[in-house]
Amino acid sequence: MFFLLRLSFRNVMRNPGRTMITSVAVVAGVALMILGWGLVDGVDENVLRASSRTVTGDVILRPVDFPTDGSSYPLDKATAPPPISATLAEVAPRVFFQGRLVAGADSTRVTGIAYDPDLDPKVFPREFWRMEGGWPAAGALEAVVGSRLARVLGVHTGDSVILEARTQAGAMNALTYRVSGLVTTDNSWVDGTAVWLPMPLAEELLVLGGLRTHLALKLKRGTAEEALAALNTPGWTAHTVREECADILELNNFRRRAIVFLVFVIMAIAATGITNSVLMGAFERVREIGALRALGMDRVGIASLFLFEGLIMGLIAALIGAALGAGLVLRWQTNGFVLSDDMMENAGQMAVGSEIYTRFSWDMTVGSVLFALLIAQLASIYPMIFATRLNPADAVRAE
Repeated sequence: MFFLLRLSFRNVMRNPGRTMITSVAVVAGVALMILGWGLVDGVDENVLRASSRTVTGDVILRPVDFPTDGSSYPLDKATAPPPISATLAEVAPRVFFQGRLVAGADSTRVTGIAYDPDLDPKVFPREFWRMEGGWPAAGALEAVVGSRLARVLGVHTGDSVILEARTQAGAMNALTYRVSGLVTTDNSWVDGTAVWLPMPLAEELLVLGGLRTHLALKLKRGTAEEALAALNTPGWTAHTVREECADILELNNFRRRAIVFLVFVIMAIAATGITNSVLMGAFERVREIGALRALGMDRVGIASLFLFEGLIMGLIAALIGAALGAGLVLRWQTNGFVLSDDMMENAGQMAVGSEIYTRFSWDMTVGSVLFALLIAQLASIYPMIFATRLNPADAVRAE
């Protein structure tokens, strides 16, 4: 076995230029699979993190039949919040509503987020948010505007704006507020559309009468699925953050399938190159094969020789590709990279943070290397069959 491995390695390195060219596709395929998978896994984490830190918490509750499309918030479906066990979770009641923000001569449609100043920070960790200015003072007619929304309207801290919205009963109402701060939550949708209003001011603007549209939970124990089973909230429906982000996560699953297809195409090209390289080596060594057969090496030994050549070629290329792909994934897992403002603006209503971190996976790294080795072995089958069918006497006489 050791003799066959040494002989196979020597044969692979006989023509290093051809071996290097053949290996390029394998290197690219393995590196692309590891890097692409790590990036998509990182986007999954980014979406879940951005949503849980700003909108959903670990679990979010809505009144039954309340829309979940993230674009309409009918206040006539707002309901009195049910009691939630304090031992199960921290609870942040909220009211989402549609409105129009008027700043000077400009105005735009916005999403209002009415929050409880005392309970909201217990569910949503504001240490991850960036604030220019501050949150509204108690009793002051002040509001906070999302940073990207403020840039669009040219709003600065200290400016006066008018917020128009329909009350819970359907009447139009409008009040003037001072902008106390501009907040960046690292959720592209929230930062681009949201106006934050303390619940007492929202009660005045919307005439809510204590009704709420959302309850966000930060669990103290157990998993989100266990919390769903433990909740007893008639008239309200509960969803985990993963269920809330299911559409985006499914889109990322499609991206994974696209990566696999692209890698399969690259590996098919690599297989063609490996087959050609090993087959050319077989043609160049016809006399050598004949001599080995004449000296007593059986067909199994000849077959093993060519299978080992493909295996060595694939292994070297796969390890280089794995080192390249894993190195980039590990670097971006620690440092991450920042999405441009244009990409954040094009995120629409998706909960996407501005910083993306990749996620390294040993399973994907090892799986990519094994996949490359499988392709290399399959590509070596035809040259192996050709070599084992050579007649020893004819092979020795070959020119």
